[in-house]
Amino acid sequence: MSISLRTNIVHHAIMKDEALVQFKLLLPAALKKRLETHASLNRRSLSQEIVVALEEKHPAAEPDAKSDPAARMLFWLAKRIRRRNPKPGTARYKQAALYERIANDIADRMNDIGIE
Repeated sequence: MSISLRTNIVHHAIMKDEALVQFKLLLPAALKKRLETHASLNRRSLSQEIVVALEEKHPAAEPDAKSDPAARMLFWLAKRIRRRNPKPGTARYKQAALYERIANDIADRMNDIGIE
């Protein structure tokens, strides 16, 4: 299968929120160098380091008070974990991120079926 056919399939497929999307990013050279330094210190790739930095700066939004109780509970658990400031990449950090993703998925599915 050619690259163009695979690209076409990706563009026409319905993508989930957690699907990885590739795009070009222009950075100042000094910033890229700092990110590469932090990535090597944290034993991550440059992409992973950028994702972690963006996740810290822009955390997932919490559902409103009308949302599903399960989503609220998962966000509450994630908030409790994050209060202890786990280091990015640790099991606790990943657990909090997982709780947030599941809570967002529940809230989105409830909105899709018309329950708020």
